[in-house]
Amino acid sequence: MRAAGISESILVVGPVEDSELSELVAADVEVGLVDEADVENYGRRHAVVHVKIETGTSRFGVAPARATAAATRLRELGGDIAGIYSHLADSEELDASFAREQLARLLDSSNTLGGRPYRHIAASAAALMWPEFRLEMVRCGIAMYGAWPSPSVRDRMKEITPTFALQPALRFFAPIVHLMDVAAGDTVGYGCEFRTTRESRIAVLPIGYADGLPRAAGGGVFQVALGARRVPIVGRICMNACMIDVTECAPAPLRSAIVEFEIDDLAVAAGTINYEILSRLSPEMERRYV
Repeated sequence: MRAAGISESILVVGPVEDSELSELVAADVEVGLVDEADVENYGRRHAVVHVKIETGTSRFGVAPARATAAATRLRELGGDIAGIYSHLADSEELDASFAREQLARLLDSSNTLGGRPYRHIAASAAALMWPEFRLEMVRCGIAMYGAWPSPSVRDRMKEITPTFALQPALRFFAPIVHLMDVAAGDTVGYGCEFRTTRESRIAVLPIGYADGLPRAAGGGVFQVALGARRVPIVGRICMNACMIDVTECAPAPLRSAIVEFEIDDLAVAAGTINYEILSRLSPEMERRYV
């Protein structure tokens, strides 16, 4: 990013290897202090730091009771504190009671830290719904890609600001690459789990679990969009392919016809969340920018 000419502040919020710290400091990249054991190293390297406070997620961070001592020692060694932050455990839920407890713990720590560090705790859901959580910074993630943090956040925003909308940054397509007629009673896919009950027209898509399509979405639990119709994935999803039943489509689709995977529906069918679908799309998949 620096080589590309970006001069704005850059913050690495996760752990940093000792071998990488000097390069980050030289590039004027700010780092998160997520482990009190890093105070000595960060201070002696004159790092610009955002102190992460562990307020209830139990993942990364300095205990609130230890934050002031850690900050004091870091400054003594030559480090600088630019920010203080935490991460909400359940901001996708409409009950904000625990989130407000976490916010209070962060603000208490900020009051004892000294200086005027930037404070931040809100990811997409809190930044959208709760203005008091925005503080000096927000860390929007999935909302920047035009996807909702959860259905409950989407529904709540309809109540708060009916005109508010997110524009998806991507759509997920695949072409039909093969078509075949299958007799009634024939099996389709690995494990012979799916057997046709009538003469069927099966289309093959060149995408599978290696590309980020969840294997759990096979066996008829998810339907792709083919024009105005929805047609099911039948049989098990393979590593680099899956099959759809297009028997009832009229007119019958041809090779190269395009189907679409709707991200939120795919997540529900696979028993997961849209974050996982989006983050696991293979980097080898073709991207077309419009």
